[in-house]
Amino acid sequence: MMYTEVVRAVMADAELTIAQRQRLGLDKLDELWDGVWHLVNPPKRWHGELNTELLLVLAPRAAAKGLKRYGDATGVYGDVEKNWRIPDQVYARPEDGIEEGVTGAELVVEVRSPGDETYEKLPFYAERGVTEVLIVHQDRRFELRRLGREGAYEVVEDGASEALGVTFSTGAGPKLRIAWEGGSAEV
Repeated sequence: MMYTEVVRAVMADAELTIAQRQRLGLDKLDELWDGVWHLVNPPKRWHGELNTELLLVLAPRAAAKGLKRYGDATGVYGDVEKNWRIPDQVYARPEDGIEEGVTGAELVVEVRSPGDETYEKLPFYAERGVTEVLIVHQDRRFELRRLGREGAYEVVEDGASEALGVTFSTGAGPKLRIAWEGGSAEV
């Protein structure tokens, strides 16, 4: 099975499988969608490299805005017992923090692997009041979406993140370019 596949299965021994994944440390990215387990395998190397490079650039921008920064499988929770998602990065106000993770965020980052469930997560993030979602593809294309008045995400055409005070663009290479007042970086 490739990472890009998400396992959805009805298993007689589902509790045993979940317990085994937890014991083996394979559950860090598993999500619970309204009581239905979505078991996610660890990411490919390119995914981790891109996520880390992006975190190193974005975390200082978030700190300057007073946001907490998470790049370690921190969950966004609707209901701690049965409903959460695990984005690649979370940038949240301190008051959004709970013991398990966060209840909302200013920005979540999803590094998208082909065939993953990134787009299916958007309604959940909207329900949680996540202000912006940055989706970054392996080829450094990106989509920045901002929560609109109607409660759905709208594409931010100019790539300007209000949450972090940065602007995203895709340049030659391809590279993801991130610019802010007084600086820029490419990943």
